Amino acid sequence: MVRQCAASATVLEIGCGDGALLGRLSEAGKTVIGVDSDETALELAQSMFRRRGLRGEFYRELKAVPPRRFDAVILAEVIEHLDDPESMIGESVKRLAEGSGRLVLTTPIRLLERSLDVHHVHEFWPDELTVLLGRRFEQVRLTRMHPAWLVDLMCIAVKGVRPVAVAANLLRLTTGVELIDRLGSPLGIYWTQAVVATGPKPCAG
Repeated sequence: MVRQCAASATVLEIGCGDGALLGRLSEAGKTVIGVDSDETALELAQSMFRRRGLRGEFYRELKAVPPRRFDAVILAEVIEHLDDPESMIGESVKRLAEGSGRLVLTTPIRLLERSLDVHHVHEFWPDELTVLLGRRFEQVRLTRMHPAWLVDLMCIAVKGVRPVAVAANLLRLTTGVELIDRLGSPLGIYWTQAVVATGPKPCAG
């Protein structure tokens, strides 16, 4: 996500949670704004930004964000929770810089007819997601990531500790390498799909 926003000076994240991603982007010199309906998550984000001396703005609702255009809008693990995902894509387009803005989105890959996560309203087949975004953007590039076998390994706990997850986090902290994004899956089964959509089309009406 950080790499995909490397050329973006201004970034809006919808569903920013505790601000971890925006914190990395702010450290990289980006102007960042986060939106999340969870008050506790926003308090954590604001606290973390203050503690680390970072600059950013946070809002409970998208409509509260001052009217401006952003180089990038992020929707990370958000769209699967929405009753009206198409409306959210439309709102994202309205917030993007005309012609040059990009939407960076991640969401679980739909593997079954019914999601195993009760909190997911709708998960997307890769082709389905590509078509949805293609209505609003000139270019849509989809990548499958997070091999299923590695995710399963990272969830295994021994006496309350997940050794593979701890090792992966230590690797990222010491080298900057994201293990979960670097390894392929011999079975061709992945948990997550990432989309970078560019060339926002003008919104009708």
